[in-house]
Amino acid sequence: MKTGCEAYETINTMSMSQLDLILAVYRGAVGYLEQAKEAFAESRFDDGRTACDRARKCVVHLYTTLDMERGKGIARHLGHLYAYMIEQIDLAVASKSPQRIDDVIGVLNTLKEGWEGLKENQNKAAEPDQPQARVQAELPEAPPQNPIVQPSERDHITVSG
Repeated sequence: MKTGCEAYETINTMSMSQLDLILAVYRGAVGYLEQAKEAFAESRFDDGRTACDRARKCVVHLYTTLDMERGKGIARHLGHLYAYMIEQIDLAVASKSPQRIDDVIGVLNTLKEGWEGLKENQNKAAEPDQPQARVQAELPEAPPQNPIVQPSERDHITVSG
């Protein structure tokens, strides 16, 4: 049975957009790696390993949910970066190296900033005050070419902790 907090988190993630879920996974991975750095610095190696394992699960989730067909080259490059980060997290646990953790945090933050920029651009495009949006709203609507739209598996995402 779920606690009140777990139930709230489930409802909260169900109402999030796919982009917001991706950003949440990035934030989670960075947060866990920050915890791992702190734990290793304080010689709490079991806590550091646990935090790294959680960060690794976040990165593995990002890797395994890549859509290689739709994402093409970008997805392939992200896949290589995710594989690199997974390897660096494993090496950080073995060596208890804060430098390796910092390297992964840097890559994650750079990628997260890119996703945040995408979200900002989507939000700007959705604002009615944008001249482009007003012009599109004034144009007559074209008849749909295929009125039957089937949902795809990619319309749903599961985040596990």
